[in-house]
Amino acid sequence: MKKLGLIGGMGPVSTIDYYQKLIAGFQQDHPQSCPPIVIDSLDVFELLKLEEQNDRAKLFRQLETSIENLTAAGAEYAALTANTPHMIFDELQAASPIPLISILDPVGEAIKNHQQKKVALLGTKMTMKLPFYFHGLAKQGIEVIAPASHQIQTIHQIITTELEENIFNPASKQVILQIIAELKAKENVQGIILGCTELPRLLNQTDCQQITIYDTVALHVNKLLAKMEN
Repeated sequence: MKKLGLIGGMGPVSTIDYYQKLIAGFQQDHPQSCPPIVIDSLDVFELLKLEEQNDRAKLFRQLETSIENLTAAGAEYAALTANTPHMIFDELQAASPIPLISILDPVGEAIKNHQQKKVALLGTKMTMKLPFYFHGLAKQGIEVIAPASHQIQTIHQIITTELEENIFNPASKQVILQIIAELKAKENVQGIILGCTELPRLLNQTDCQQITIYDTVALHVNKLLAKMEN
């Protein structure tokens, strides 16, 4: 059984969600047992500033140090518990002494399993504007659409001022559902990537019956559990 390391705190709410889902998923096959996990928790607000400033060097140093901490604690593989830091995933993977499991891989696999070719991406402003999701999934034949500029600002504000503070506002949920409806109508997208690991706490597939919702946390967790036993 391989020990998993989580770079957490990005933010705390989604880190808890990862941990709970990992425990629940593991116990489906191993009742009355818990998986070996170590977490290095970082400051989401400091990281968000670095991401917004596109300070890739300082962001890299902080995440690299976290990976080193996890390795020293016995982790045999690791994952980032957020989408936006994947902006430097390739650099981190190249420098990491242990394998890193990208969140993009299981997302792409799920979209292909649904035989979909065009999806929209919701997340922080950086996730929706930087190229890592668009280029990463384009390699798998998937077109990724971003919301309009004013919608990007709205979604980013909801994430940073509410979801990262563990605030889940029904009115904000309706705003995002309206954005999803507009993306489906105007862009003819087949699915929606919840590309912020707090978003699945606000809405899920039952809220969007007419379009496929890709929960990046659930997909990532399943990939991490599979790696644990291989």
